[in-house]
Formats: sequence, structure tokens, C-alpha cells
Amino acid sequence: MLGELKDVSGIVLFLAVLISAGICLNARAIGRFFHVMDHPDTGRKRHRVSTPLVGGIAILVPLLLWLIAGLILHSFNDGPLAISIALCGIGMGLVGFADDQSSTSPLSRMLSLLVFLAAAFVIDRQLIIHQLNWGSFGQTAVSLWIYLPLMAVTAVGLVNAINMADGQNGVVVGQFVIWSFCLVLVSAGTVQAIAAALLVLSLVVLGFNLAGKLFLGDCGTYGVPFIFGILAAAAHAKGVAPLEVIVVWFFIPVADCVRLLFTRSLRKVSPFVGDRDHFHHRLEDKMGQHGGLACYLGAGAISSVVASLEPRFALVCLIVLTSFYFSFAFLTDSAHGAKAEVAGDDPNREQSAQIIALNREADRA
Repeated sequence: MLGELKDVSGIVLFLAVLISAGICLNARAIGRFFHVMDHPDTGRKRHRVSTPLVGGIAILVPLLLWLIAGLILHSFNDGPLAISIALCGIGMGLVGFADDQSSTSPLSRMLSLLVFLAAAFVIDRQLIIHQLNWGSFGQTAVSLWIYLPLMAVTAVGLVNAINMADGQNGVVVGQFVIWSFCLVLVSAGTVQAIAAALLVLSLVVLGFNLAGKLFLGDCGTYGVPFIFGILAAAAHAKGVAPLEVIVVWFFIPVADCVRLLFTRSLRKVSPFVGDRDHFHHRLEDKMGQHGGLACYLGAGAISSVVASLEPRFALVCLIVLTSFYFSFAFLTDSAHGAKAEVAGDDPNREQSAQIIALNREADRA
């Protein structure tokens, strides 16, 4: 009976992959129908044509259908975790989708994230732990009143860091592939199954994203990272993912987010205003688009896999990543931050508006 359930689950996953590919192949039509098209300008958005923001849909919709089928078939050994991801992860995807259609306030998105995080903890109480697990140190006891605020800050920081990092094709979806692969390596049961599903769905979307056929959109940069955060918390709670290993996984986008918040504050610019001072932009300017992407993902992949396989090397990986990040973030161009193009200060604003208007007219045609 167990073998039959696995066979059925495999078939459902195959169908989910087909659905994902179908969404990607029809991305432009779907983007126009739901009014989720990203229009280029002469500043930060340098893609040539209006691009559909449906990459998140192509991951989350098939994942939701796969989760529902698995819950119906009782193929998960941790049903509450699957339910929390189906409800809360997809819920955060809907929050991002609403922002793709019509820009919402950062405060409303943050509050929504906290609500869904609280709901996930209520649905799956095993996510709440009383000690932090380390690979190189002993366990650290932590009270509920410290752990819950810590998780709230971590979730808000992670999701916003990933959202900020989504400025070049392949950067964020490539990290989805890396994180899901690492979760498959270290975990078992429901965590491993969901990570495996995310791995294959992310690979499908990655191909189309690298070809410039679609972008993730906020649906993808809010919903999918939220799910990865829940899976990482579950793996940590089960003792298979030490804390420093998880820090290695998410180090580069989070470090970049912290740096940008600091530098934008020094320039007296809103932290929520986009620019071209991100780490991947600096690598792109130094090494070219393909070389920069390969360097970005290569550093994350090697360090994450090494730390996952050998947690005792996680601290070494963190030291190497820190040196790698700050050398390229600051030393490649000391004036880069001062010359960063901020969306609200585009000197060709009128030309940008004309380009956007023409693209939107073309989309309606």
C-alpha cells in the first residue's frame, strides 16, 4: 500500500511539473489576463519588453495542487506541516500577487507575513522549539517569549531580503534550486518531499526565467521564501539542520539586505526604493551578466552544499562567504553606491513614462 501511495504521489508530482511548464509556456497570456506585467524603463528596469510576473504562480499553484493531493492520499508523515505550507505559504503568495497587480504598502505586507507565520505555528506546533541546535556547539535553551519574536524578525528579514534580491534573471530562482537541494540532502519525510517538489518546480521556472520569458513577481518572492523559511524551521526543529548551516544557506541575500538598509539610510533614501546597488548588480558590472550570475550562485551553492553535508565546516563557510561578499560588495567600485540609480531619482523620468505607456498599450493590443 505504501508503495502504491508513493507511485501515485510521483504521478501527481509529474502532473504538477506539467502544469508548471504549461503556465510558463503561456506566461504572457496569463500575465496580461491578470494584469501582472513588468514594464521596462530607462533606469533600474532594463529588460527590453514587458515581462509577465508569473514565475511565482508557476511554482505555487502546482505545489498547492500537489500538497492537496498528498493530504487526500495521506502520503505525508507530517500532515500539519503540509497543511501549514498549503495555507500559509500560498496565502503569502496571494499577498505578493496582490502587490503585483496593484502596489500595496510595505506595512500591510509585513503584517500579513506575521499573521501567516502565527497561523503556521498554530497549525504545526512542532515548529515551536525550546532549544537552538548547533553543529559546532551545544544546544542553547530558549524560552517561548524569545523564540517567537526571533522567528518573526527572521521571517520578515528573510522574505524582504529575497524580495530585494530579485533584480536579475536567475538570481532568486537559482537560490530556490540550491536551498531545496540542500533541504533534500539533510532532511527526510515531509520536509524532504516538499523540498523535492520545490526543486523540480524551481528548475522548470529557472529555465524560463533565464530565457527572459517571465519574472517571479512578488507572488514568488513572498510566497516561496516564506515556505523555505518554514521548511528550514521544521528541519531545525527535527535536529537535521543546525542553525549555522541555515545561516550559510541564506547568508548572501540577507547580508546584502542589511548592507543596503544601512547605505540607503546614509544616503537618506527610503529602504524600500529600488536601485542598482545590489550585490548581483556589482557582480554583473564587474564580470558581465553571465559571469556575475555564475559567481553569485556558485559561491552560494558550494558553501551551502558543503555546510549541509559537513555541518562542522559551516563556520568556515561563513567566514569564506563573508570575505567573498564584502570584497565584491565594497572593493570592486568604491563609488558604486554613490552612483546607484534610484528609481525615484531617474533623470529620464519623462522618457521612462513614455516607454511604460507604450508597453502597456502594446499589452492591451
